[in-house]
Amino acid sequence: MIIKPEVFDDRRLPRDLKYREPEVETLSRALDPALAGQPPEDVLLAGPSGVGKTALARHTLSRLDEFTAVAHTHVRCLGETTGEILRTALREYPGTRSVPATLSLNDTRQQLADTVDQPFVLVLDEADDLPETDVLDTLASIPLVSVVAICHEPQPWLARAPDDVRRDIIGPVTVERFSVDELASILRARANQGLRPDVVDDEQLRRIADEVAGVAREGIQALRAAAELAGERGHSRIRDVDIAESFARAQHEIRQANLSSLAFHHHVLYAVVFEAGEIGATELHDRYDDLASSVYYGRPQQAVGRRARRYKLSKLREYDLIDWDDDATPRTYRVVDESVEPRLDLSLPSA
Repeated sequence: MIIKPEVFDDRRLPRDLKYREPEVETLSRALDPALAGQPPEDVLLAGPSGVGKTALARHTLSRLDEFTAVAHTHVRCLGETTGEILRTALREYPGTRSVPATLSLNDTRQQLADTVDQPFVLVLDEADDLPETDVLDTLASIPLVSVVAICHEPQPWLARAPDDVRRDIIGPVTVERFSVDELASILRARANQGLRPDVVDDEQLRRIADEVAGVAREGIQALRAAAELAGERGHSRIRDVDIAESFARAQHEIRQANLSSLAFHHHVLYAVVFEAGEIGATELHDRYDDLASSVYYGRPQQAVGRRARRYKLSKLREYDLIDWDDDATPRTYRVVDESVEPRLDLSLPSA
């Protein structure tokens, strides 16, 4: 039933970004100075997981490429250190031959500042942790470097950002969920490209769009899951029962992919919550502290403090991996889907 699996790949960039025209226009205006060889404005893109923030940035930069060759790259920041992010930026700058992983932070800063001699746009994806580092300060000090920062919650991000960044950045450009009709139209385009003809009707696509509340990623993956279920059951077309059971499969696979994409610190915290099933905040921090010397032994990462842990726990919640009751004091953390097992074994050798 699925004839082009790549159509349902989250990394696939659609030819046309439907229903995002205002956001594309705002970002395009910020990037337009690059057409004249000048550095673009910095921009903050914000919105919930799965609504297409990264796709918006990639699409707009690809449009810019049609008019002029602008140096740009995508840097995934989650869990990365200041040095790793800046070395990645330097490594991806056109003409750079090699950047040793051992290059010191100060040398990386200096080399990046000396090397960039044309407008250079850095898409800083998963930038929620950046205000806790000096990455933004460093990039702001390099005249030809511009950033498109992508985060989930804009106000906490801006509140923690350096004063000059907060003053000069455009946004937040908020990327909202699609309406039911908009997402149904997007799903129709995916179905026409990726599935056999006439295997799903428009009312079924509206049902999917409504069930996922306009989140594009969830809708696209639910459609794929429904087609998989129909094929496994020998159905000639997608039936309502396939759609009804598609959401749980799609959510499970999205959560698995979300967990895989996270950095080591998040894996430690997720494993602690998973191991307990439910765990209070004090107990969670105590457990983390008890494990830190063993879990981080021999790794380049170091254990993080309680404030950083709370940001990372919020990321786990944004990715629908853990949850808690906002009104409960003290807070109790719980795993959303017990079938999503941790990638990290916390079991300690017996004494």
